[in-house]
Amino acid sequence: GDNGIKDNGAKAIAEALKVNSTLTQLDVGDNGIEDDGAQAIAEALKVNSTLTQLDVGDNGIEDDGAQAIAEALKVNSTLTQLDVGDNGIKD
Repeated sequence: GDNGIKDNGAKAIAEALKVNSTLTQLDVGDNGIEDDGAQAIAEALKVNSTLTQLDVGDNGIEDDGAQAIAEALKVNSTLTQLDVGDNGIKD
C-alpha cells in the first residue's frame, strides 16, 4: 500500500488480475483509489479465481465502488478476506 497508484494504477492492476493465475494476496490500501478504480478491480474479481485476500482499505472508495465490489463477490468464490475499511462508504 501507500504508493499513490490512484485509479489509473488500479485499472492497470485490474487488467493484470483478469489473466493472472498465481497471485493470492493483493494490498492496494492507502493508494488514492476511488470509485473508478474500485469498479475496475470489481470487474477483475468476477473472473479471477486465485486471489484470496484483497486490501483496498484507506482509499477514496465510496458507495458506487463498494456496490461494484459487492456485485463481484456474488460470483467470485475464492476471495476469503476483504478489507474496505477507512473509505467513504456510507450505505
